[in-house]
Amino acid sequence: MNLEQLNPIDFFLAAYFFQLENLLNQEKKGLAKVKFQSEEANTDEYFKAFVADIITKNNSISTLEIENVIINNNRFEIKELQEFKIIEVILPNELSIEQKQQSAKEKDGIYTNPDILIKIENGENIYFQTIELKSTKVNAISGSSIQQVKPYEWVIFIKRNQKIEITTGFYINSITEKLPFPDRSPRPQVAFNTLSKWNQTNRIIENENLIYNIDKESEATKIKLLNSWQNFLTDEWLDIIKSENVNKNEKWFNNAIRLFAMKFLDYTETLDEKELNDLYERLKKLTQ
Repeated sequence: MNLEQLNPIDFFLAAYFFQLENLLNQEKKGLAKVKFQSEEANTDEYFKAFVADIITKNNSISTLEIENVIINNNRFEIKELQEFKIIEVILPNELSIEQKQQSAKEKDGIYTNPDILIKIENGENIYFQTIELKSTKVNAISGSSIQQVKPYEWVIFIKRNQKIEITTGFYINSITEKLPFPDRSPRPQVAFNTLSKWNQTNRIIENENLIYNIDKESEATKIKLLNSWQNFLTDEWLDIIKSENVNKNEKWFNNAIRLFAMKFLDYTETLDEKELNDLYERLKKLTQ
């Protein structure tokens, strides 16, 4: 989202996903029956179908009893947004080649099908919006591969433990600023509570206004994580090496990082000043 150039569709989506969150929270009995396990594998197939059905039956913002949507002091009257309609809800196995191409344009990394694609029209223009679904029995989970993350994609997050809770928002506001050691492509951690807390603090109903207060500083930090994840990881590893104590519940690879640092220091002891400089320049060249 470009806060300097907000469009009517941005205000519609802000209002619609607030409404959708409320609707889903009214469907907890139905969500409790949704199957999240299939042949010993986690799957959101049935969750996707459930959400798609809710969206299809509630394709506008007609149930919201507010007058304005406000995003960082930018205001749009709700009556002007009621012309927007979701005219199609598409699941991954229903995507056409053209729809896949449209979705792929917004991806920098390798293309993967969106969980749900919605088609929106307002009598003048057609818009496509992808939706990410996240489900968990705990709080924090590994998110999407870092090359696949769209910071301002709308996400529907369900936590299903002793009770069912649903929250919605921008993907970026679910990121916890933790980047677990990757076994493949890094997957920045996301958490239900992180998104829920962001909503409690920054999404407000006041005087019949739905108000979003975007925290630019927090988002800038997370964008930096996504764009400079290698520096983020190496800074974290350097902190591990500099630490004077072993912390409780440390990650399994912390000792491997310490052992690598010791071996690297031992290796550098065998090099003279020129060889050290050559090593530095070679590493610098290889990382460009």
